[in-house]
Formats: sequence, C-alpha cells, structure tokens
Amino acid sequence: TADRAALAMQQVQGIDVWGGLVLNSSVGGVNPAAVEWMHRMSGGRGKMVWLPTFDSDKHIKTLVDKSKSGLVVAPGGQVTPQTEEVLKIIARENLVLATGHVHAEEVVAVTKRARELGVKNILVTHGLTNIPGLSTEQAKEVARLGAYIEICYLQFLTGPTAQYQWMTHWDRVDAKAVAQAVKDIGADHLVLSTDLGQQGMMTPPDGIENQVAAVRAAGVSQADIDKMMKRNPARLLGLA
Repeated sequence: TADRAALAMQQVQGIDVWGGLVLNSSVGGVNPAAVEWMHRMSGGRGKMVWLPTFDSDKHIKTLVDKSKSGLVVAPGGQVTPQTEEVLKIIARENLVLATGHVHAEEVVAVTKRARELGVKNILVTHGLTNIPGLSTEQAKEVARLGAYIEICYLQFLTGPTAQYQWMTHWDRVDAKAVAQAVKDIGADHLVLSTDLGQQGMMTPPDGIENQVAAVRAAGVSQADIDKMMKRNPARLLGLA
C-alpha cells in the first residue's frame, strides 16, 4: 500500500501516511525482492513489512484445516534463509517488522534474530489473541527484546457471540485484557490499534473512540493510553 499512502498524502495536505507489504503468497511469500521494491517505490511511503497472515501455517492450521500447511518463517526456532534476508532489508532501511499470523514460537525466534541483525522497530501483530497466541511469558520475552505488542479493537468484538461468522473463531481480547496487559507487561511495550476496515464494520476512527472509552472505563490511565496509542506508534515509525 505504499502507492496508496503516497496518493493519500497528495490529496490531503498536512498529514503523514505510510503503507506496507504483507508477505503472503500473492507477493511470492517470504520474498526479499518484494520488500526491496516496496521500500523503493516512488514517494518513499513504504514502511511496514508484515510476515505472512492468511497464508501462514498458524493461520491455516487454526482457522482453515489442521491437516494443511502454510508459510513458515522460523520452523523449529530457526529463521529461514528467506526470512533472514527480509530482516536484513528491514534493518538496513529502518523499516517496521510486524509479525503477522505466524506461530507464537516463530514470533519469539524472529524477534530475537531481528534484534541481532539490527532491526529497531518490531510490532507483534495482535499478540494476545489466538493467532499468534503468545503466552504471558512469551509476551514478556519479546517485550524485553524491545518489541511492541499490538492489541486491536477488532479483538474486543470477536468471540463466540460476534456479529459475523468469521469473527467467532478469534479469541476475545477486550479492555479488561488491556488493563491486565498494562499490569503484566507495561504500557511502554504495548500499542493500541483497530484492525478495522472490513465491509460492514464501523470505521477506524469510530473504533478508536470506542477503544479509548472502553480502556479508560477498565481503569487504564489517560497517560498510559497516550503511550499505547500515540507515543509508542510514533517511536515505531521513527517520529519520536
């Protein structure tokens, strides 16, 4: 979406917009060349690199068919050569690594190797829901390594009673879970986002308003909300 980010900035003055790339099968999977060309795209707005999401082994085994396989990035805790090359590009160009929908143990392995290779900015994609399904100890470990753990407002709305069938298979991670994560992991290591934009759902700005209200009602301070929603994302993007 680096191209759309550049176009959006042409149309609306005074804002910064970044795009990115998801390393699913549609771009060749874990494809270093795709990352190279994303960050070189005219306008210079390519910033985010997500590891596989819908095509990841974790996603397929969890939500599609346990007997099938998908893309892996660190089988047995060992980062693949292709993943290693992607991490080197992210480090060289100071991009943001987002862990996508890979297995929890892959999140830990990739975070460790990324830090060793000099990657400064790491976001663990909705780390506390069932994909990737980090344990509390794994969450604390990646936080110690300098990664931020994302909690999305969409996960406030998922679970068995969700309004759409596709949402019922995701564990619910609500405002109470955010408050607990602030206690267990610390607001310095968390990012609040929405993951909205799907057809039939509320707009992302409405989601942000709802998320802030719910998290405040759960007892989280405005100062910690500002960290998780403003300051930490700004640090990830190199703005602070």
